[in-house]
Amino acid sequence: MVRFLNCLFLISILSSCVSPPSLESDVFYDRADIQRDEAPHVANSLEWWYATGWLNDVETGDTFGIEFVVFHFSMNGKKDRLLSNVAITDVSADRFYFDHTLVGLEDQLEATLPLQLSTDHGKSKASMSGKFGEYSFIANADHEGESFYYSLKTKPNSPVVFHGNNTGYEDYGGYAKAGYYSYTDLITEGEIEVDGKLRKVKGSIWYDRQWNCGSVLQNRTTGWDWMSLSLNETNEKMMLYRLRLKEGLNIYGGTLIHKDGTYEALKGDELQITDLDYWKSDNSGDRYPSSLAISIPHENIELELKMLKEQQELEIKILLLVKLYYWEGMCEVNGTRNGVNVTGRSYLEITNPENREN
Repeated sequence: MVRFLNCLFLISILSSCVSPPSLESDVFYDRADIQRDEAPHVANSLEWWYATGWLNDVETGDTFGIEFVVFHFSMNGKKDRLLSNVAITDVSADRFYFDHTLVGLEDQLEATLPLQLSTDHGKSKASMSGKFGEYSFIANADHEGESFYYSLKTKPNSPVVFHGNNTGYEDYGGYAKAGYYSYTDLITEGEIEVDGKLRKVKGSIWYDRQWNCGSVLQNRTTGWDWMSLSLNETNEKMMLYRLRLKEGLNIYGGTLIHKDGTYEALKGDELQITDLDYWKSDNSGDRYPSSLAISIPHENIELELKMLKEQQELEIKILLLVKLYYWEGMCEVNGTRNGVNVTGRSYLEITNPENREN
C-alpha cells in the first residue's frame, strides 16, 4: 500500500525458512531516485511492485477491484525468488478470485529498465512490464478450478509521491526503514474476464514501489494494517499504516496528498487508527477488523473505513500442508473533512491479524 505490509505478509511465508532474508545487499541513499529505484535491486532482501485499483465496466458500470503484486527476495544474497499475487473482486456478483505463483530464478535479477517481471507455473501466469507509471499488468490465473484473467495498461495522472517526508525512505519508528514511493492515480484501461465473461474496463490504480524491506522480517510476529484512501469531494489521497510490533505496541504513519499534488508526512502522534468491528473468516479462522476509525485531528479529518465485501481473504499455499492467509480488498470511506461530509474509496491490507491490541 509503506506497502511494507506484504513485507509483513511475507513474514509468514518466509518464516518456514531457516533464517530471515539477508540484509547485506540492501543499499540506502539520502534520497530515493526513481531512475535508479524503479529497477530491481540486486539481491535485495525483499522488494515489490504493487498495484491495487477500482475499475468499472465501460458498458454496465459494474465495479471491480484488482490486485497485482510481484515480490522479489533473496534469502542468502545469492538465490532469487519471485512471488506474484493476483486478485479480482467482482462487487455486483459478490465474488472474489485470487491466485499466486512462487518461482525460483536461475540467475539474479539485474537492475535494468523497463521492467520485465513474470511468474509462470501450471495454470497461473502473471507479468508486469514498463516504467515510471506506464505499465502493463497481465494475469492468467486459476481460483479453485475457475479461470480469471485481466490485461491492463496504465499512465500517470499525477506526479510520483516520495514517502518519508519527501525522501523516499519511510522510517517505521526507528524499528525499520525502507524505500517507498507511489503513483496514487494511474489512469487504467483494459479488459478482465470472470465467470466466463470478457469485459472492457477503465478506472484508477494505486501503485506502490518498495525495497529494502527484509529488516521487518527479523520479528516474525509483526502485523500490519496498510491502507490507501481517495476522497471524492476534496480529491485528496492518503497512505496510512499501523505497524503492530506486539500486542499494545503500534507504530503509525503515512502521507497526506493534497488536491494540488503537494504532500506531507503524517507522524505517529498525529494519527489514530482504531478497530470498530470485526469479521471472522470461516476459511482461516482469523479475525480481521471489518471497520476502522481514522482520526487526523490537526487536519480535521475523521473517517470510517468499512469493508465493501468481507470475503476478500487470500490463501497462499507454499508447501503441500502449509496454508498462509492475509486480507486485502476494497473498502468504502465515509466521514468528515473540516466538518463537511466526505465519501471515498480505499484498499486495505491486513496481515497477522491476531497481533492487535483489542
